[in-house]
Amino acid sequence: MPFALRQAEPVTIQAFDAFVEAQADTAVFELVDGVIVMMSNPTETHEQIASNIGAPLKLAMDARGCRTYLGGFRVQSADQNDGTDKTKPDVVVRCGPRSARTFITDPLVIVEVLSPSTIDIDRGRKLEFYKSLPTVPHIALVYQDQMRVEHYRRTDTGFELEALKTPTDVLHFEAVDFSLELERIYFDVPL
Repeated sequence: MPFALRQAEPVTIQAFDAFVEAQADTAVFELVDGVIVMMSNPTETHEQIASNIGAPLKLAMDARGCRTYLGGFRVQSADQNDGTDKTKPDVVVRCGPRSARTFITDPLVIVEVLSPSTIDIDRGRKLEFYKSLPTVPHIALVYQDQMRVEHYRRTDTGFELEALKTPTDVLHFEAVDFSLELERIYFDVPL
């Protein structure tokens, strides 16, 4: 279960960065809607799903000159002085020139593997934050207790939800020309 540090005022990205810098390397935190949240260790099922998506996505993006990160980078808005969210998605893709920063402001694809203890945050505030990032055309929320992927695709009128539920359904990230069947996403995952 995630642990949240509640403050009277929302925590800013700058204050969050200072907080994280002062912590032990063994603890991982996110900033969600101005609240510092300590992330729990993932389950093997969680990691299997993230790897099943991340590994083929990385190979495809390497060939395109883009990069795929598996839980290593935080995502924040481009204006770090005006934000209360700095999250750590399970899989994120970005293209463009390399940066020396330790965070991403221009993701193209964001994948969150949903955990029972964080599903409300992931499908709530974090999803709204991801939708607010102008560079993001694809957000995938992947369940680990059932075969279900919620794919949010940006259109001219906002985000459209596609719910994928069968082994032959295909998750397709058009913006980076990548597709993967749910059968592969849930390979070796007990449901």
